[in-house]
Amino acid sequence: MIRSLSLLILALLLTACAGKGPPAPEQAAGPIAMGRNMIGEECRALPTDSADGEAYALYCGLWEQPSGTIAVTQLYDPLPEAPDARARQLVLETNRTAWAGSLAQKAICQPAQPVPGGLLAQCQLREGGWPYIGISLVEGRRLVQADGIPAVADLMMAAPALLKAGPVTQQQDISALLRAALGDEALRFGRGDLNSFERLSEVGRLSNSVEDYAGAEAAYRKALDLQARALGPDSPGAGDTLMALALEVSNQGRGPEADALFRRADALLQKSFDKAARARLGSYMAFHAANSGDARRALSLGRDSSAIRRALVDDLEEQAGGGANRAVLGSLAAARGDLIHSLLLEATVSLRLEQFGLAEAATLEAATLFSRTRGLPPWWHARILGMQGLARAGKGDAAGGAALMSKAVASNKQLFGAGWPVASSMLELGRVYAQAGLDAEALAIYREALSMVAGLDTERGQLPLDRLIPFLDTLYRMAQAEPDRRAEFHAEMFTALQAVREGVVGQTITRAAARFASSDPAVSDLIRQQQDAVRSRDRLRIELASETAKLDGQRDRAREEALVKQLQEATNVAQGLERQLQAAFPDYARLTKPGPVRPADLSSRLRPGQALVQFAFGMAGSYGFILTDKGVFAYPVPISRAALQDQVGELRRSITPRAGVLPPFDLDLSYDLYGRLFGGATDLLSDVKHLVLVPSAALSSLPPALLVRDRPTARDYAGASWLVRDMAVSVVPSVPSFLALAGTTARASAPKPFIGFAAPPFQGRDTGGLKALGEECRTDAALDPALLRALAPLPETADEIRSIGGRLGAAPADLITGERVTKAAVRGAGLDQYRIVYFATHGLLPGELRCQSQPGLALAPPPVPPSSPADDGLLTASDIALLRLNADMVVLSACNTAGGDARLGGEALSGLAESFFFAGARSLLVSHWQVPSVPTVRLMTGLFAGEGDIAVALARAQRSLASDPASAHPFNWAAFTLVGAAPQSDKGV
Repeated sequence: MIRSLSLLILALLLTACAGKGPPAPEQAAGPIAMGRNMIGEECRALPTDSADGEAYALYCGLWEQPSGTIAVTQLYDPLPEAPDARARQLVLETNRTAWAGSLAQKAICQPAQPVPGGLLAQCQLREGGWPYIGISLVEGRRLVQADGIPAVADLMMAAPALLKAGPVTQQQDISALLRAALGDEALRFGRGDLNSFERLSEVGRLSNSVEDYAGAEAAYRKALDLQARALGPDSPGAGDTLMALALEVSNQGRGPEADALFRRADALLQKSFDKAARARLGSYMAFHAANSGDARRALSLGRDSSAIRRALVDDLEEQAGGGANRAVLGSLAAARGDLIHSLLLEATVSLRLEQFGLAEAATLEAATLFSRTRGLPPWWHARILGMQGLARAGKGDAAGGAALMSKAVASNKQLFGAGWPVASSMLELGRVYAQAGLDAEALAIYREALSMVAGLDTERGQLPLDRLIPFLDTLYRMAQAEPDRRAEFHAEMFTALQAVREGVVGQTITRAAARFASSDPAVSDLIRQQQDAVRSRDRLRIELASETAKLDGQRDRAREEALVKQLQEATNVAQGLERQLQAAFPDYARLTKPGPVRPADLSSRLRPGQALVQFAFGMAGSYGFILTDKGVFAYPVPISRAALQDQVGELRRSITPRAGVLPPFDLDLSYDLYGRLFGGATDLLSDVKHLVLVPSAALSSLPPALLVRDRPTARDYAGASWLVRDMAVSVVPSVPSFLALAGTTARASAPKPFIGFAAPPFQGRDTGGLKALGEECRTDAALDPALLRALAPLPETADEIRSIGGRLGAAPADLITGERVTKAAVRGAGLDQYRIVYFATHGLLPGELRCQSQPGLALAPPPVPPSSPADDGLLTASDIALLRLNADMVVLSACNTAGGDARLGGEALSGLAESFFFAGARSLLVSHWQVPSVPTVRLMTGLFAGEGDIAVALARAQRSLASDPASAHPFNWAAFTLVGAAPQSDKGV
């Protein structure tokens, strides 16, 4: 993923160019009452330090941050009397003052317009585009300049009189003028709204700087919601927040959602007068193109953005000190920062295209700009060094590249400590060493990086697999070169793979953990304290690194010592709260930090004849891992993630009815895929009787039972060598979940045999309802019931649960159908009293989780839109994690992992399964597509008919249907997959 380096540039240091006029009279020593602002808050002006006349900060209500500032200076000469000459001279005088530099630091403005007594400029704050205004008033030789939010405009107009600087002869109420220009909303927000927005933006920036994209997304969503409530949904300033949000979504791989957000941002920014924001949009869209794999388009967009920004920098450098309006033209430091941002994008994409000369040129220009510009975020320096190192290594100078990247690692360590940014830069350095054949150096740096990753929490430890593949390549190469250490290297490869948790599964678990925390006030409060402490620690670390990076003559030793002490205290607090959280709430810890997994731990849990298989599908290289009770074996898998997606998609299409007719199933393609997945480990599977698969990528959307082991001779489904003819097959969503399930202590069996939920009152006619539901942008709001009503009805599932429940001795009251299938019914059913919990309804299993949404099960929609998501009819992964189960099995009978959004949704199913296990289920039986009730009932009857292992019973039932020519097409029997490691079944279950 690509990190945004300049979401917004803050605290840029500008030099003032105002000349000193005649001495100013002494300003008031205490606060001056200014009256009420437009939202009814009492305001006061407090004197502040100024080397140039008088200066005041305008405070309103109880807020500790000012709503505006006021500056009073003396003019050398009175302004001309002629109106045109007077206006021209006032503009020149205004632009020369320190106040003008301060305003340019905060806002971008339109050219000032005359108002009675002076000038009024409509502005936007650089952070978030909030409406802002600047006013210049003159009386004789006194120049009164003020800037602030529109709610204090009238007070600023009255400032000359209120500050006793002399009466203003033509003072007027300008609220009507501002209302016409800005809209009513612009006059109704106060300092409190800005405070909340700035805090959220700071969290977003800090989260982005440590590559916690999910955390940054959450912060920007809240910031955007605040802006919409304060300024309306179509405020031009919201375009800036929207594009920041879009980039965070893109960084998490949710391309179509990011596309829609960028389109919204573009429409709003068309109405903005901030040229820099529009250039920034082009740059962010270039990052998005790079995230989407379109490197050439990304490079084209990035170079266009750099050209625009370079021209702006040149203009500002020409105007420096020339009396031009810096708030109109923009801040030179901010413009340089934006250009650095574009140049690093150019470098990133050039590296992907192996155009190393272009990458090096871009990083050198960025480094020069950074060295000339004070006040830029200090972590940019490390990023520039790292990119320079990659470019140099790409040109063949591995030693020189590694030296630059080592400096980047050291800089990041100083800024962030042992966190993800350091681990990320170390992974890049390891790749350089590996590509240069320096295996020992690569191993050392990779091992240190993964040790850091292991200490991170789920949200901040999202390690993408492709960052790890070079490490796996190095270990595998060393294993081939040293056969006597092969087992050691293979075990290390497997252990390293467990650090990866990306995509939908990781997002689902993270959001379920957050919901679990919010359900318990004690957990929620402690987590909030711990997160605040971590942010405080990170902020202090950056401040300290910024101070120590200054030249000796500019460093403040007392401030450094104070920061060192504060940092140590903040670190101790964060670590103490983390220990307290893990000890007091182990369930939350189990979700967020499953702990390290060693192959020996797994092997000891595997029975003779049982094997666990996990794959790592990369963009270029892939690996398979087979674990038995004797150890672990790693082997290359000749299929990329994209090729796997294509092959699984083709197999899914061959089991999807068209116009009510089943197409031929592609036995040859299934055999080819089996060979690619397991051809490197055929001998190890010869004695396996139960295969436990940890699926990932597109393989999560394909039931393994329909893989074909021997080359087919004809379209003979009944005679095909399906995998389940030779062994039982089950899956687990993750390796830690296998360990947790295998280590579950025996619990008393629930007293009741079966409860079923089926046939909610849906009213749709096709599959379009699932697509619309998958594309719905849900955050904390309740789901629109109309989206659930639009799902296709499932009337036959009512007969399904009656038939299966009846065979298992279910009471009629435990067969819940129609309008009774509500979230309240599920929560109140006492599910921990049932051995089998059966859901026969649509599953929302999108290929990507939009807008902080989650996978879930569709239940009966409420008759009217609910006020809370607790009653909205979608049982999400978070809702499920809060249930209490004691079920030997949970059945999900009408799910479809083809995804409701036209993408494969098997990973969402894995995330959903994790939530059921957390709630107390010991196994799940889930469908990958909706199967007609007749073969489903046959399969379930066979499954529950006998004693023994449930995985073996499922394979036996599937073989029975597959051997019958009438039901041999895998559409009829292969959909159901056992998830988990259920205990031995008995006739009662």
